[in-house]
Amino acid sequence: MTSAAAAQTDHPAWTPVPSARTARDEAAGPGAEPEPEPHSAAACWQFPALPVHARMARIWLEAWIADRGPGEEAAYRAAVAFSELVTNAVLHGSGPVTVRVRVEPGRVECEVSDAACGLPVVYEAGDEDEHHRGLSLVDALTTSWQVRRRAEGGKSVAFTVEG
Repeated sequence: MTSAAAAQTDHPAWTPVPSARTARDEAAGPGAEPEPEPHSAAACWQFPALPVHARMARIWLEAWIADRGPGEEAAYRAAVAFSELVTNAVLHGSGPVTVRVRVEPGRVECEVSDAACGLPVVYEAGDEDEHHRGLSLVDALTTSWQVRRRAEGGKSVAFTVEG
C-alpha cells in the first residue's frame, strides 16, 4: 500500500466496514473465511458526509487502485465517476457514506451508499449551467451504472468500468 493510501485509510474519520459475505461464503458455514477471488482486491470504507471527505475519498481511491493495476484509463474513469458519486452523496444525501470498490483484471466496480432515500436524477445541463453534469459524466465514463434503494433505508449507486 502506498503511503498516500495508508494516510487516508488511517484517518480517524474513516471506518473500515466488514466485507459482505457471498452465497458461496455462506455455504462454507459460519466462521469460515471468505474465499478471495483470483487476482481481485476489494475494500469498503465509511465516513461522515462532510465536503472534505469527498476529496479524501477520491485521493484514497486513486491511491488504492493504483496499487492494483486496473490500467491507467480504467483507473482514471473510475476515479472521476467515483468522485462524482461521493460528491453527490455528501452534498445531497445523508451520512454516513459507505464506499465499496473491487478491482479485477481489466475491471473496476464501485458502489457509493448513503442514508438518504431520494434517488439521484440525471439532468440535461444547459450550456451555461455550472452544475447538474455529474450523473451524465458517470454515464459517459462507465460501462454500466445503476441506482437501488437499500432494504435498510437509503440508496446505493454502483458502476462498472471495464478496460
